Amino acid sequence: MIPLDEAYIVLVEDDVDARLVALELLRNAGAGYCYARKAADSAVLLAKNLRRVDLFLVDINMPVKSGYQFLEEVRGDEKLHDAKIVAVSAGTLSDAVERAKESGFDGFISKPLNPNQFANQVQSILNGETIWE
Repeated sequence: MIPLDEAYIVLVEDDVDARLVALELLRNAGAGYCYARKAADSAVLLAKNLRRVDLFLVDINMPVKSGYQFLEEVRGDEKLHDAKIVAVSAGTLSDAVERAKESGFDGFISKPLNPNQFANQVQSILNGETIWE
C-alpha cells in the first residue's frame, strides 16, 4: 500500500485537456509526485530519471507509440518493470478492457474520468486492488 501523497505517478496522455484534468484531480486529492508527458518516449525518459515510479496511467490510443507499445517497453526495462501500468481510455467496450487485461495492463479506467471517483480509483490501485472499469 502506497499513500497517494507518497506515490510517484506518471501520466502518459497526448490530449492536453485530458492531461490537465487528470493532473488537477490527482493534485487536488493530495498526490505529491505526479508527472505528465504527452508521448510514450518522453514519459519513459522522465521515468528513468525519477527516484522510482509506482504507477503509470497510460492512454492506449496515442500517435507514434500506442499504450500497448509503451507497456511492452516499460515491462522490458530493468528499472521500471515493476511499476503498475493502468490503461486510461475512452474505449469502454468490453473488448477494450479484455484486450488490456490480455496485454498485461494492471487495470483499466475509462474516460471521461469521473471526478468523484478518479482519485479513489488510483488509491485503490496503489493499495494493490485491480480496477477494470
